[in-house]
Amino acid sequence: MNKRRPVRVLVVEDEPLLGQFSVRILEIVGGMEATLATDGIEGLEMAWKWRPDVILLDLVLPGISGLELLRRYRQEGGRAKVLVVTGINQEQVKNMAFALGADFLLRKPAQWEEILEQIRLMAGGLAGECEALLRKMGAPEGKKGFHQAAQCAALLGEGRCELLKEAYIEVAAKERTSPECISKNIERLAQTLHSEGSAFYYQLVGRGAEEPWLTNREFLNLLSQAARIPL
Repeated sequence: MNKRRPVRVLVVEDEPLLGQFSVRILEIVGGMEATLATDGIEGLEMAWKWRPDVILLDLVLPGISGLELLRRYRQEGGRAKVLVVTGINQEQVKNMAFALGADFLLRKPAQWEEILEQIRLMAGGLAGECEALLRKMGAPEGKKGFHQAAQCAALLGEGRCELLKEAYIEVAAKERTSPECISKNIERLAQTLHSEGSAFYYQLVGRGAEEPWLTNREFLNLLSQAARIPL
């Protein structure tokens, strides 16, 4: 199994105690690498120097505002995901943040469970979370259908495909195979899990090995929904 490096998170927060606490939560609870910038100018500099995967951004900052930081960062080609966490409750500010390139916005006081979940999804995408969940279920990573199931579940869970067949077609095009092959591989993976899966798998699906396995749609829906819960 290939071990992924920890997600790197830059916290831009002008309240030092809150910022230091955020870094500790990200590192200890989230298993991530984190560092702190306490003003907008330092935050912009650190975004280029440290190359984070995700920027956890407050909007009210000394130096330059969070919105100005975001504008300059995106204008100069910055590609890290940006999660805005703000106490400002104005629709105009929210719309401006998204227009300038924010990927997600949470209002203070946000729950840390929700913040960690969003960071995981933003850093690795839902497909990455689905793969992590499949490993926990006991799915063999080398088995055909492992990565295909994660990709299809992400397409459905993120709303990029509404129909299961559409997800098959998109993944098949990437892998230069047929939609029918994708469907069959996922079906076999679901069958293998149902007969050989971990106790966690049976707890998650609420079925025993002697009961029918999940259909592909049921399996992928379960995978995408459960992957949004921090492991």
